[in-house]
Amino acid sequence: MVMRNRHDGGTSGWWDDLPPAIKARFAEPPLVSAESRSRPSALEWVRELSRVALLFLAVAVANVLFLLVALSFLGHGRPTPP
Repeated sequence: MVMRNRHDGGTSGWWDDLPPAIKARFAEPPLVSAESRSRPSALEWVRELSRVALLFLAVAVANVLFLLVALSFLGHGRPTPP
């Protein structure tokens, strides 16, 4: 059965028309105070920066390998007759 709109077609407060279970899903979480949040330690900073450095190194190595493979295709052509 279809539930009639509370306002019979007028503009309604859509939030009030939602079921309570859906309202609870979108309820705002309690705010976390600045004191309760822990600051990342120096070890975590070093770990994250080393991950970024390794990622850049991996991309650089992959680029060099790709260019070497491309160069190998260009370098093995037939020699031109004199």
